[in-house]
Amino acid sequence: MKLCIYLIVLLNPFLNVDFKRDIWTYPKVILVADLIVDGKISKVSKNQYEFTITQFVKGKSIPKINVIIFEDWTCDRRIEKPKIGQKLILFLKKNKVHNYEIVNQSTGELFIQKDNSVNTFMREKLSDAAVLKTGVKMFLETYTLKGNELYYSKKKSSSDISKMKKENKFFKILV
Repeated sequence: MKLCIYLIVLLNPFLNVDFKRDIWTYPKVILVADLIVDGKISKVSKNQYEFTITQFVKGKSIPKINVIIFEDWTCDRRIEKPKIGQKLILFLKKNKVHNYEIVNQSTGELFIQKDNSVNTFMREKLSDAAVLKTGVKMFLETYTLKGNELYYSKKKSSSDISKMKKENKFFKILV
């Protein structure tokens, strides 16, 4: 038994363990989310934070909700630790305990910066928050999720979608 443990410890640096994160596209995150909201963190505890909603983009709830803090790991780290006053756009799923979980972890937690731009876990800036939220609403008006599998169904014509792409940068990215 000791020999097995020594071999594992000795060979560990040479083993190539490759973990990959399942990165979802924003169309999938939007359609799977029960609730998409804009607001800020009002209280932080060990495993969750209280989030005060200022705008509902998709769905409805009470104005203060509890959001479970996802665990950072090698392939998926939060930009910043949760702190009071932090402004976010969240894509959320309701769980059985009546709390909310962030959809696809850091993909569903967008940080609103002081200049109103939006940062993701990949450190890439997206449209400003207002353009992003409008693009999400346009996407929800245009596509729907069908069945248990991720299958999008159009609610609008291709010509309407082409016009909408010109109206909003984020909607164009989503489509």
